[in-house]
Amino acid sequence: MYLAIDTFSEIFEICIFSQNQILTRQMYFKKRQFSDFLPFKLKQIKDELNIDYSSLTGVIVNKGPGSYTGVRVGVSVAKSIAYSFNIPVYAFLSVDAIAYKYRVYQGYITVILNAGKKEAYFRQYLSDGSNIEPVSNLKLVKQKDIYTDISGLVVLKNLQIENLVSNEVVFLNESVAYEGGLFALKHNLIEDMYKLEPVYLRGL
Repeated sequence: MYLAIDTFSEIFEICIFSQNQILTRQMYFKKRQFSDFLPFKLKQIKDELNIDYSSLTGVIVNKGPGSYTGVRVGVSVAKSIAYSFNIPVYAFLSVDAIAYKYRVYQGYITVILNAGKKEAYFRQYLSDGSNIEPVSNLKLVKQKDIYTDISGLVVLKNLQIENLVSNEVVFLNESVAYEGGLFALKHNLIEDMYKLEPVYLRGL
């Protein structure tokens, strides 16, 4: 049984799953005192499901990029749980999890996330319909510099690009804790809990 936490955007998610069976998947709009709200919700879910975190096989967390404050809180809580119960902590990139969510698409997948300050996180992948592979590095780019003619599927988060030409455009309106969890387990993305830090790309 795994606990997955995703806090990279304005919607955060807590997911508990086992062998591809989702036990609970809950999403919330972020609120003030987020650092208190997340532990409170984790305890509430634990009590509702009558589970003990000591029975977890691992904890999985989105390490960004995204809202730095949100990601920092999520990573901190995940590390605390992993340390307390002596279980491994896995971590995934938000862009990788988003691409993995659309892995059944065959062709190029481009993920573009609003990074604020008129910048965006950008990464491209190639999917064969079941697996994805990155074909570019994770980049922080000026929104105005994003080319408008992009082949394949484009997934946008909190962003619109004028005159974008693509085979298909999707606006993501949810978190990706479950997809990120599956991706992290598939690629065995275990991290050193003492060295795990949020991914933060400096502004241009």
